[in-house]
Amino acid sequence: MAYQIAKNLTKSQRLVDRDHQVVAPCQRLSYYPLVVERGKGELLQDADGNEYIDFLSSASSLNLGSSHPVITAAIQAQLQKCTQYTSVYTYNEPMIRYAEKLTSVFPGKGKAKIVFGNCGSDGNDAAIKFSRAYTGRSKIITFINGYHGNTYGASSLSSCTFKMREKIGPFLPDIYHFPFYGVDASDEVVQQEGIRQIKDAFSTYLPAKEVAAFIIEPIQGDGGMLPAHPLFMKQLYEVCQTYGILFISEEVQQGFWRTGRFWGIENYPDVVPDGIIMGKSIGAGLTLGAFMARAEIMDSLPAPAHIFTLAGNALACAAGNAAFDVYESEAFQNQLRANSQKLQELMQWLKEQHPKTVGFYRGIGMSYGIGIVKPDDKGQPVADPQGAFKVCFRSFELGLVVITLGGHILRIQPPLNISTAHLEKAFEILHQALAELEEGRLSDDVLSYQFGW
Repeated sequence: MAYQIAKNLTKSQRLVDRDHQVVAPCQRLSYYPLVVERGKGELLQDADGNEYIDFLSSASSLNLGSSHPVITAAIQAQLQKCTQYTSVYTYNEPMIRYAEKLTSVFPGKGKAKIVFGNCGSDGNDAAIKFSRAYTGRSKIITFINGYHGNTYGASSLSSCTFKMREKIGPFLPDIYHFPFYGVDASDEVVQQEGIRQIKDAFSTYLPAKEVAAFIIEPIQGDGGMLPAHPLFMKQLYEVCQTYGILFISEEVQQGFWRTGRFWGIENYPDVVPDGIIMGKSIGAGLTLGAFMARAEIMDSLPAPAHIFTLAGNALACAAGNAAFDVYESEAFQNQLRANSQKLQELMQWLKEQHPKTVGFYRGIGMSYGIGIVKPDDKGQPVADPQGAFKVCFRSFELGLVVITLGGHILRIQPPLNISTAHLEKAFEILHQALAELEEGRLSDDVLSYQFGW
């Protein structure tokens, strides 16, 4: 039996049907027939005029929400001058200015330089290239359940789902995946197991002197919103220091104040990264990516080893510059601190309201995951992917955009500057959807819409 959506989506469904006729299915992880027509701040409007609170922030690429007035004005002003002219053969002031701003907040040691691309995926590719070029080593270590993007280099680093890897190998050689230990692991487990497999590999089949870099998400995003255990990060960094291996922080999803600090790695004071990978919100909604590292690393490759025609285009850099200025304002910083505290309070409230369904919540700043569980035959909590999807779909019907990651984990990433009223309203919607799930009122028929992670 086809599920009848509890709202008018006539125009939206027609557009979805048209999309399915001409757009390859590999391009979209769909949870519901949402056609975004307008956006303002933390509010979205679909093709039928329905309004939604945004808890996705366009996959964390709109950290300041949709159509921010300062960013919109900067884009419009740049459009009157020049949309773009390739930075491969020429220079543009917005790119130079943005490079100056980003290198000024480099969390590593000494002077930094940057190379721009088009997205976070090619930022990961750049990290591989420059790490190999600078060290003269070929091997890269990354971590299980990580997501780094969909170019061949980024796909080679990724391991959060086999759907990114089946049918399209072979991948880049000399990429090795090791276990990731998050805050869900105990101190004792991390102490004993954190880098045991890496040490074993170094003593048997993987010479440490041939390893160029560790590439890691400080907070695994699409793998399930899991912050790394602080001790694990310290262990990894010490290994890098011992063997002359570069430590690269992948900040595509968690950078640009998403975790309450400019970079996610800054939540780990024991680690000083050699390089930073950027994407998503670096362009404040426009397509842009980058890799930044110590200057001597970035000077290790000549042109045209990593150039793209549209990389560092003036329009995206104008948007990025405007967003950077907003981030530095006292008003934004005060709001970010208040929202981060409020979000944590609402997480705890939701768990207290639904102790048998909300198994856990975890995250930092404005980046959280909520684990949806159900009792097994012995009454023990187990992951409930179908329940999580039902909660997402019901929330959509009630006016909230939220998706799942890692099967059963709700992705909670609202715009950093969301209003308190909309933050509270969103949790009221989640509360209602969870209550209806617990009461058995959410039909299995809705699962026919599930094409997500």
